[in-house]
Amino acid sequence: MYAIEFEATIENGMIPIPPQYLALLQPRLKVIVMQEDPTEKLVQAPLHRNQKEEFLASLARHRFDLPSNYRFKREELYDRI
Repeated sequence: MYAIEFEATIENGMIPIPPQYLALLQPRLKVIVMQEDPTEKLVQAPLHRNQKEEFLASLARHRFDLPSNYRFKREELYDRI
């Protein structure tokens, strides 16, 4: 089994298959429909330059220094204060 990937818009309840794939397809198919999650788009949307600068400035304002001899211990990973 092999996969063919393309994006399509549903038209009258049907998904049009691009002509370049029609000759490759057999009458019997296994169809898997994947739809983008609207919240996923928001997370993946690129930040504009101002947003990036504001975000980095915010990080810089909340900075803290650890002692030079500090060692992170794996056992502390899930400790809560």
